[in-house]
Amino acid sequence: MRQLILALLSFATLAGAGDARAQRVALSFDDGPDMQDTVGLSPAGRNAALLAQLAQAHLKSILFVTRVDADRPRNELIRLWGRDGHGVGNHTASHPNFNDPAISLEAFQRDVLECDRAIRAMPGYTRRFRFPYLKEGETAAKRDGLRGFLQSRRYKTGPVTIDTSDWYYSARLRDRLAQSPAADRNAYRDAYLRHLLDRARYYDRLSRDVLGRSVSHVILLHHNLINALFLKDVIAMLQANGWVLVDAESAFADPIYDLRPDVLPAGESILWSLAKAKGVPGLRWPAEDDAYEKPLLDQLGL
Repeated sequence: MRQLILALLSFATLAGAGDARAQRVALSFDDGPDMQDTVGLSPAGRNAALLAQLAQAHLKSILFVTRVDADRPRNELIRLWGRDGHGVGNHTASHPNFNDPAISLEAFQRDVLECDRAIRAMPGYTRRFRFPYLKEGETAAKRDGLRGFLQSRRYKTGPVTIDTSDWYYSARLRDRLAQSPAADRNAYRDAYLRHLLDRARYYDRLSRDVLGRSVSHVILLHHNLINALFLKDVIAMLQANGWVLVDAESAFADPIYDLRPDVLPAGESILWSLAKAKGVPGLRWPAEDDAYEKPLLDQLGL
């Protein structure tokens, strides 16, 4: 197993080595659609805003769906992603944390299959799975058992290379607007854009340190308020800083996404896991969390 990982890591390093300065990134979205109302945008409004901004940028993304049930309005919003040419992937039915010792391999597998049954007839359905919270198992038995389970069902995984805390920025904005609907949204936008650029640069440096090249990145975003409001600004910010936006399936063709890092607990950004396996110092745990962002936003009064 270790020899195979080393061979794949060598291949991933060599692939694209002649394009060392390229910065390519695809957008991916988790946990959607949230059917709770927020100030200024209904669930359908948030969904429409995200799809419109992706269409304006001529980008095809992927939505990893969780908590699929008999909610017809919600399922109709999911179908709109597939009809617009985006992928619809599996994010489990109930969003469990696979690193929780109370969550067994068998229970997690049932959760994956429940989501699959709910989305397999939807437009855009793709056999690609993303772990909730990016947690891939705290033991080798769970980690390797789930890897074999997915492979046996012809499922590919949907790792990210650029992890973010966009969900926390969105929650802070949502809570402020609930208290003060006329609050300045632009201050949240600016702080959010700085956060995303900082994380994109960090993980791209990690890519170059670990693999010797800039991979075709996939960034973690969520189907939430802040992206519905400011996705066009996210795209413009990345482009202004030298990033080329690509479609999700194009990015997933990079050989890095076939790697299976031998680390425990498993998960986080795949670049973070590869760096951990390689012994890169200074990696924080967890890789991304609201604890890192709270002092920054508190200081800004947001």
